[in-house]
Amino acid sequence: MFRFLTPVLFVALACESAVAQSKSTAPDLATLGRKYKLDIVTRAPIFPVKTRHGAIDGAEADRKEADSYAAIFAFEWSLYPSELVKKTGLRGVVFCKDLSFAGQKRTAVPDFEHETLYLDVTRGRHDELYVRKVIHHEFFHLVDLKDDGHLYEDERWVRLNPPGFKYGPGGAKLQDDPTVTTTGKDDPGFLNRYAAAGVEEDKAELFAHMMVEPKMIAVRVEKDKYIRAKVERMKELLTAFSSKADKDFWAAVDEVKRPEK
Repeated sequence: MFRFLTPVLFVALACESAVAQSKSTAPDLATLGRKYKLDIVTRAPIFPVKTRHGAIDGAEADRKEADSYAAIFAFEWSLYPSELVKKTGLRGVVFCKDLSFAGQKRTAVPDFEHETLYLDVTRGRHDELYVRKVIHHEFFHLVDLKDDGHLYEDERWVRLNPPGFKYGPGGAKLQDDPTVTTTGKDDPGFLNRYAAAGVEEDKAELFAHMMVEPKMIAVRVEKDKYIRAKVERMKELLTAFSSKADKDFWAAVDEVKRPEK
């Protein structure tokens, strides 16, 4: 049903694509690729890609859209220590459009089997903060799985929630609801309804907001004891995963000035 690419073949093809398009994409991507040892593919991505849980599909993005997205991606990705990325095992990043997983439209898909992150450069572009947070959200899923081999379970994190709270059906069930990241912002312990969908989304949403909106998080920490406990735990688990993701890393994140639109 699906054309299977082995990880070795996939990376080889990605390398060929990266070389072929090096003169036409944002120059920051070449620097990023070398620093983080990543194959960043923006032209002629290979689809579909078979995984155990369904096929990842998509199409080549318009060059202008890919280059525009590249500026955002390069800025956000450059915030990471190279050791942090290396420890996730990530080998490739693919820019595309019309991204889907198992037939469901997605803004991003982390392919754990092939150690590749797929990013749709067109979805959500009306909201730049959302786009920036998506990059960090999906990256954290890679960290979350790699640190202990579990993505959908974290009893220690669950204990940080308000008494009696139970997570929802998971992020996959909410992909078609555009309000999930913009509503429920005042619920104790959660940044939005998407965070309440599953423990994996709760952690990824918190990390993304800590990276992109640290001042907002600081305000929530002052008035929400559940968020405060989760922020402390997030910093603890990131440092345990990579010694470079320490207090100096978070202090630098707090001082980041993003370019004006």
